[in-house]
Amino acid sequence: MKAELAIAGLVLASALGLASILPAEAQQERTLRSDGIERSFLLLGAGPGAPRPLVLALHGNGGSAEQLLRHAPWASLVVTGGLLLAFPDGLNRSWADGRSEREFRGRKPPAGLNDVAFLTSLVETLVREGVADRRRIYVAGVSNGGMMALRLLCDRPDMFAAGAAIIASLPESSSARCRPARPVPLLLMNGTNDRLVPDQPVPGRFLGTDGTAAFWQRINGCGASGRARDLPDLDPTDGSRVTVSEAQCQPGQDVVVYRVVGGGHQMPSASGPSQLERMLGPRNRDIEGTEVIWSFFRKYAR
Repeated sequence: MKAELAIAGLVLASALGLASILPAEAQQERTLRSDGIERSFLLLGAGPGAPRPLVLALHGNGGSAEQLLRHAPWASLVVTGGLLLAFPDGLNRSWADGRSEREFRGRKPPAGLNDVAFLTSLVETLVREGVADRRRIYVAGVSNGGMMALRLLCDRPDMFAAGAAIIASLPESSSARCRPARPVPLLLMNGTNDRLVPDQPVPGRFLGTDGTAAFWQRINGCGASGRARDLPDLDPTDGSRVTVSEAQCQPGQDVVVYRVVGGGHQMPSASGPSQLERMLGPRNRDIEGTEVIWSFFRKYAR
């Protein structure tokens, strides 16, 4: 818990400001009311022209929209990928991802909070304003945010063209009620040395990486995963390497797993302060997580 709460301060102290990447008019601090509560989010990339693909990016427990934005080069995707990025803030720095009281660890969301309704409203608002492309809506989340992303794919598969869960797996209780009405492509990106959300299943809490992938393969009507292939170990000093496995799925229903062998509770990226590695474990620097996620998303539309 202390490790997660320390992320924001460490990252903000060392990260570069967005002003060096995006013009001020492309950065907005927004609010909207959901269930009578004023909720906040950061929006990057809104402007004149045709509606853009929207990536809804969800922070982890104890984090914030600003922390997630600065922890990896998300903003560069606005420039290179022509994206619209929305970074919402969870209440009490947490998301109501559907876990039971017994399963939940860390900061808890207010009782009865409906984050599915809030995030649905956020997407619908941006579509209605004409800045987000209704057919190209995606969700990516880390840790608690990754579990919230999985809940959105379970509850609102009609809204999202694809999703990604990073350093996260499907909570056991959520799997019992997850019955999406349509297949949704999914990318998982987890570390084998993650102490907070273990790669292996935790009875009564998480399905683990393979369990989550197998669950989603059944939803998407896929066959078994193929043999994992090794990616180039571009930085031998980072204490980790990456493998990729893909299930045998119909086009547009893919389930892909990036496993960081030796990786901790961090999304792979060449950026980020080294102090986090002492708390959260090694951060892989062979791949740029945000670029991998967008490369996966961009193949899909509803």
